[in-house]
Amino acid sequence: ILTQNIDAFHSMAGSRNVIEIHGNMYRMKCTGCSYARSYENYEGFEIPPSCPDCPSMVRPDVVLFEEQLPLDAVNELYTQLEKPFDLVISIGTSSHFPYIIEPVRMAFQRGIPTIEINPSTTSISPIVDVKLEMGAKDALEQLWPLEIAASS
Repeated sequence: ILTQNIDAFHSMAGSRNVIEIHGNMYRMKCTGCSYARSYENYEGFEIPPSCPDCPSMVRPDVVLFEEQLPLDAVNELYTQLEKPFDLVISIGTSSHFPYIIEPVRMAFQRGIPTIEINPSTTSISPIVDVKLEMGAKDALEQLWPLEIAASS
């Protein structure tokens, strides 16, 4: 699962092999040293939160505007794209960035089925096999019973 979300919901829901391309708001990192730690919430943090190892500030380990994507997440994405896969689903993204477009484009070139769930037309809309013009919540609520029926 490749996600731009920073809320860790995929992992909390039990998904494995999640690539959090924009980071995770529950991981904190120091702006001055190598300190990094995960937290369940921000309870007890002073404002601004300070590093326990140095005089610098800690911040959520997320990608902010104009920052680079985490190299380990990008490398993992491209490692996964080299493996065979059965289906690519793009859900609720504007598809403006290469790391979002590339998996769909590669699947299209390989003849692997693709689905886009988005009420808007995006750059990948012309190449997907199935386009569901609806919001993610509505689409997934309708698809959920299909998954249960298929597994029984």
